[in-house]
Amino acid sequence: MSVPHLRSARMTGLLVSATAVAAGLVTAGSASALTGPEAAAGRHAAVVKLSIGDEANSRSCTGTLVDPRWVLTAASCFAATPGGPVPAGKPSLTLDAAAATSLTITGKGTDAICKGDTGGPLLNAAGELVGVNSRSWQGGCLGVNPTETRTGAVSTRTDNVGQWIDQVTAPRGGAQVSLLAGGGGTMWSQSGDLGYGEYGASWGKVDGQDVTRVSTVRHGDAVRAYAIAGGRVYGEDLDLATGKWSGWGEIPGGAAGAKDISASLVGDTVHVLIVGSEGNLYAQTADYRAGRWNNNWASVGATGLTHVTSAASGTTVRVQAIGGGEVYGRDLDTRTGSWSQWGAVPGGAKGAVDIASSVVGNNVHVQIIGSDGAIWTQFGNYDAGRWNDQWAKAGGSGLTRISSIADGGTVELYAVGAEGKINNASMNTTTGSWSTFKQLQGGLAGASDVSASVTSAPSKVTLAAPAGTTLFSQSGKLDTGVFGAQWAGVGGATVSRIVGVDTGSTIRYVGVADGKVFDREYDVRNNKWGNWTEVPGGAGGVKDVAAAMINNVLYVQAIGSSGDLYTQVGDYNAGRWNTNWTPVSGGTGLTDIASVKAGPFVRLYGIKNGKVQGRDFDSRNGSWTAWGELPGGITGAKDIAVANIGNTAHVQVIGSDGALYAQTGDYLAGAWKPTWTKIGGTGLTHVTSATAGKNVHVYATGAGGKVQNTTLDATLGSWTGWHEVPGTLTSPTDVAATTTK
Repeated sequence: MSVPHLRSARMTGLLVSATAVAAGLVTAGSASALTGPEAAAGRHAAVVKLSIGDEANSRSCTGTLVDPRWVLTAASCFAATPGGPVPAGKPSLTLDAAAATSLTITGKGTDAICKGDTGGPLLNAAGELVGVNSRSWQGGCLGVNPTETRTGAVSTRTDNVGQWIDQVTAPRGGAQVSLLAGGGGTMWSQSGDLGYGEYGASWGKVDGQDVTRVSTVRHGDAVRAYAIAGGRVYGEDLDLATGKWSGWGEIPGGAAGAKDISASLVGDTVHVLIVGSEGNLYAQTADYRAGRWNNNWASVGATGLTHVTSAASGTTVRVQAIGGGEVYGRDLDTRTGSWSQWGAVPGGAKGAVDIASSVVGNNVHVQIIGSDGAIWTQFGNYDAGRWNDQWAKAGGSGLTRISSIADGGTVELYAVGAEGKINNASMNTTTGSWSTFKQLQGGLAGASDVSASVTSAPSKVTLAAPAGTTLFSQSGKLDTGVFGAQWAGVGGATVSRIVGVDTGSTIRYVGVADGKVFDREYDVRNNKWGNWTEVPGGAGGVKDVAAAMINNVLYVQAIGSSGDLYTQVGDYNAGRWNTNWTPVSGGTGLTDIASVKAGPFVRLYGIKNGKVQGRDFDSRNGSWTAWGELPGGITGAKDIAVANIGNTAHVQVIGSDGALYAQTGDYLAGAWKPTWTKIGGTGLTHVTSATAGKNVHVYATGAGGKVQNTTLDATLGSWTGWHEVPGTLTSPTDVAATTTK
């Protein structure tokens, strides 16, 4: 693998181990050294200087940028004593002269490995990374005794750890967090990728509402915000597909004098709680599937409350509140609308000034700001039916408001601190340990409150591929890239084309068999497959099929025998399909199609005469836009896939040369890239793609019945190398990838 060039300055971590990205053993060549002639500007753009330690005791090492976020260097650079050993994690390599782990090299002419070169790259004549510099006699180097003439050196080999480097630097499918903060007579928003701990460079202004308290939930492609302004309660939605806010509207029921607010999502229903002017708790409910609120706020009971928090655990909303500086809790059963009695949370908290909570599994993690301005935490184990005996101090100082969310086994906490700035810390719920607080970038100050909502990224991928007379499946973990050893036969009808759609709890597959269209369901939780059932409408001669699901309604598109387009709709809310397939005017001669959900739209892309076209379907009014050719002028396209992240469509095709090509359309900016980008690969025949967080995972069938994968980090625009999925298929006719949580 060639040494990568500097593509971005967004370096967020160090790989402190003597390892590298070389994929195969190569013969060591001359080292680029400090004592030789000066290198041309930009020749080794991937080489970086590392300054280690404080200013008074600093030292320097060299490293190699092997990824826009990762630097490769020697572990010994970070030893307490320079050059000494340091625990390096996987893999554990010994820096000796053994050929299995090191390369013994000698400088030529005036070349040598000098002080400061530790951790630097050893390149062969082809410019490939073959080692990491470790130690040297430093003959001829600045500051070395002139009588020292030896230029011999030892570098740690890197060809045997390429797979580990690929795993470490692989794109992370972290959850996406949306933040909303009130302050200074307006609202501000920010977003972040929890996989990398990266946030936007600045906070975006939402509007001029003078909000004192705010709570948010993530609901599909929307962030639903609820806030108190002037004692009244308002709601507003952010459409994540377009980045647009709906505008504030007062929540029905005429609440006045509200002091605090909290919202929780159960299914498609949001349960909003407020503390009224007299300290009572009131509840409102919005059913977003039915499109309605209750007429009035319902008094729940209790007096003297000042702050409230809530978090959903299945069909239960767990509520905690502060009254007189002490903490109390109760539960709402959303199936019956019944409430449990208030009970004091154990631990004897006093003087609490704000409260937040998150649910992980069936357990609730409660955080309060104590009278000392620090974070204190409690843990309710609902499986065991008990709380911890005491509150534990987590840290922080001078905090005034808090919000928390759960991301897998981590609790992310956001707090308003000194000067109204937003800080973040994380808790590992397995160990109970907290990270240090860090201030979010963006320059926001004067915040009066903050709220966070999150969408967890999918963690698994299921592949389905028809081959021979049956359907085969494979599943893998996205964080490690580990799949099963073989493809498993599923059985059923002999389908030739297939597409999969995540329903939230299952995968709905649509396939073509003998020109007819069928569907079946796969439950990833228990590995159970349903039977193929013909989709109503009597379709015949179908060549290809695509599908996208919006609000539990499946929109299916099919290419007929003459290359024209037809659609069918399966409403899983009502439990029925349309009676007939509907022809869609505007084009014939299609050979391949792919579609994806983007908010209320189905974005459809097709191949006609080897060229790629696109059009949109608006599910709100049933209208289609006209076909339009995608820019870039690609010809000879043979198969197509599409994935969507936010307002951006990522389209992939297999070109006439059997390689993968990609194109990107930003629908918010209304622009596509001017050209298609060749990603690589050879002998590819069919392609599919699916998203997880900010990543696009692409899978393609190739020679010998093998399926290969490459992943796009959409934040950086960088692609990984190709990785082969274990197992072999016999003449696969298609492949479908579906990511699930």
